Amino acid sequence: MTTMLRWLRLRSLRSRLLVGVLAVTAAGLLTADVVGVFALSSYLLKRTDSQVADALSTYVHKVRPDGTVPIGQSNDDLCAITVLDADGNVLHQYGAAKGLPIPPLGTLRSLELQRSPVTVSGGDDFRIMVGALPEGRHLMVSQSLRLSAATIYQLVAIEAVVTALALAMAAVLALRVSRFVMRPLDRMTDTAELIADGEMSHRVRVDDSPTEVARLGNSLNQMLGRLEHSFTQRQAAEDGLRQFVADASHELRTPLTSITGYAQLVRHGALTDPEALADAMRRVEDEAKRMAALVDELLLLARLDQGRPLESSPVDLVALAETAVGDARAADCARTVRLVADDGEHVVRGDRARLHQVLANLLANVRAHTPPGTASEVRISRDGEHEVIDVVDEGPGISAEQRDKVFERFFRGDASRSRAAGALADGSGLGLSIVAAIAAAHGGHAGVQPSEHGAWLRVTLPATLPAKDADRALTRQEVPSVL
Repeated sequence: MTTMLRWLRLRSLRSRLLVGVLAVTAAGLLTADVVGVFALSSYLLKRTDSQVADALSTYVHKVRPDGTVPIGQSNDDLCAITVLDADGNVLHQYGAAKGLPIPPLGTLRSLELQRSPVTVSGGDDFRIMVGALPEGRHLMVSQSLRLSAATIYQLVAIEAVVTALALAMAAVLALRVSRFVMRPLDRMTDTAELIADGEMSHRVRVDDSPTEVARLGNSLNQMLGRLEHSFTQRQAAEDGLRQFVADASHELRTPLTSITGYAQLVRHGALTDPEALADAMRRVEDEAKRMAALVDELLLLARLDQGRPLESSPVDLVALAETAVGDARAADCARTVRLVADDGEHVVRGDRARLHQVLANLLANVRAHTPPGTASEVRISRDGEHEVIDVVDEGPGISAEQRDKVFERFFRGDASRSRAAGALADGSGLGLSIVAAIAAAHGGHAGVQPSEHGAWLRVTLPATLPAKDADRALTRQEVPSVL
């Protein structure tokens, strides 16, 4: 039994299915055969007993004084009639009594007391009953079981042939059905092999599959979709990380190269003039500050990417924008910076310092990529359940091809947005990416709005105060270009 179970474990699912079907079919057929044989045997035995009992009750009253019995020829093939004297000797015998053993006298007397036939063995098995006659004589009625045994043997032979044919048909049908049932699983196996070879776009067909197989196929397709999406995201993350490291290395290389160059000049004594030495030290300090600022920005992006919690407190966007606009005016007095805010309170919950950095970076982007004196406007408004910060300038604008890239890390606009317009774009290319990261950390979003004149950058943040149904009037605060 253990060997058979071990063999079944090593076989395919189709072989197991075939063996299981054949085992169940064979068990059912054998059960039916055994029940049929026992049922027929019981029926034949009861019929024989009934015939013997009927013959005894019929002829026990017809025995003549001389021991003869008036029996017709029709009874020759049914029961054997034997008349015995008081000593158990045979007086007359009728019917097919060949090979019938005559019980001893004591047995005959005990059989007279039996109310049902009993079996005795001679050449064949017989069912007999004994009745008492006058003058101590005995009437014995018997019937051979040879025909019943032959009938049962014939039934066994027929059942054996039928069982063999049924098992053969069951095997053929099981093979055909297993091929039909296993076809979807075979397709799943083929698909899995293709996916294992790296072809993640393949999916399992479940159109003509049974319900259970269709559910398995749908689950497998969902799993494959998630795996493909995960692999795609992982590949994109790896590519982004490689690009990020390459860009960061490139950005750090320039100040490091300048610092190294000036240090070598000082070490070799090439800068003997005090003014030249002071200028070199100033440049080294500027490059070090630039590198430190870049490192700080990279660390901030790393913390935001890791999902580290920010401070959470109510922040008034209008007051925050007033501060940022004032700083922008102080940084470039030649520019006009306006603040436009919808009437009412504009409060969000978040990190005040980071949200101030959002406004500062947006305004710094305007200074870096627009010509001197270009006017800009900061708008604070409410849109449903979100507070909206818009920074709009009157510069050369952003091309449609660059709108999806301006918030990428280390991305810089083309010459039409910066140098050709007379602006100096010497930033690290991380300002707007920090804006997008901070907005995302607050549950918001940063994007570029289409505009016919200039650039229009928008940041949306979840509002903390319910929207008011009252009409919203605009209040403007304008600052002259020269303080």
